[in-house]
Amino acid sequence: QVGEFLAGCEEHVNPYRPARLALCPMAADAEISDVSTSDTAREGDFVILWGSYTQIFGIVLKHGEIANNRFGNFHHDEIIGRHFGSRVRSRRGGLWLALLRPSPEFITQSLTHRTQIVYHADISLLRALLDARPGHIICEAGTGSGSVSASLSRALRPNGKLYTFEFHEERQKQAMADFSTYGVLDVVVSQHRDVCNHGFGEELKGQVHGVFLDLPAPWAAVPHVTKCLVFGGKVVAFSPCVEQVDKTATELRRSGYFDVRMLETLATNWGVKRQDATKKKRRTEGTTGTTAAQEAEEEEPKDVPKTSGTGEQWLSYQMPIRSHTGYLLVATRAPDGD
Repeated sequence: QVGEFLAGCEEHVNPYRPARLALCPMAADAEISDVSTSDTAREGDFVILWGSYTQIFGIVLKHGEIANNRFGNFHHDEIIGRHFGSRVRSRRGGLWLALLRPSPEFITQSLTHRTQIVYHADISLLRALLDARPGHIICEAGTGSGSVSASLSRALRPNGKLYTFEFHEERQKQAMADFSTYGVLDVVVSQHRDVCNHGFGEELKGQVHGVFLDLPAPWAAVPHVTKCLVFGGKVVAFSPCVEQVDKTATELRRSGYFDVRMLETLATNWGVKRQDATKKKRRTEGTTGTTAAQEAEEEEPKDVPKTSGTGEQWLSYQMPIRSHTGYLLVATRAPDGD
């Protein structure tokens, strides 16, 4: 009875807490689609096959289909019914991939690049700047490949809405199909529109809590942002060039925005791996006058800790940086007349 009471209190305090923790630390941002309601993969589910930090594949399970990648051929019929977190093996070669639930970060790392994308080093910051949370309404100008959209849609659940606009009609249709695959159409409203010339629509006038601009000329959209943004709402613009930042900041200040700031995210990931001890060379004293013991001592790194008696070394190394380098410009809309 006590356990039931505590569980009820926990559910009351945080009704949005996922029923189960993600099976991988990288999926801590929680799952995207309704695949989280089951412990096993089902036909029609969008799932992740994880091979390494740089080899992540997103597939929709269908009977009779085969997923081909550098690790081998993975038959969907052998994946359907497997538990998330388990290994799925290729029929030939013996290589395996981990079967995981989708998360915003996994989607960013596995999606098809129709444009250059924003990675989570910047997405995590812009989500905080926009105050993206359940119940809020966010507008995104420049859907692109849908990397930011997938993350914002998760942050806005439940009762929130993401209105994302793409001026390229074919890209908008492809993004719409991806959102259907991810299972986020209850949150995401995708439209084909040039917001710099036509704005965000009359239905959003004075209703939006935050606007994200990923455009070649974000300063051209500022007048339309002002019409839809609530007082105190944030606008965040992502620009790769400082000249774009300068023009946008000038337009924001002219339009009465305050607290205009520019931020840059620089993320460096480090890993640790085990490496066998360097083999000592057995050589006689040469012309240089060094002995074999001296040569062996010179070969071994001085700054690498080694476990005593095991002959093993632990090395730290810098992992690849996958981030679209750019600047985040943030400003707050002031009330009219201030």
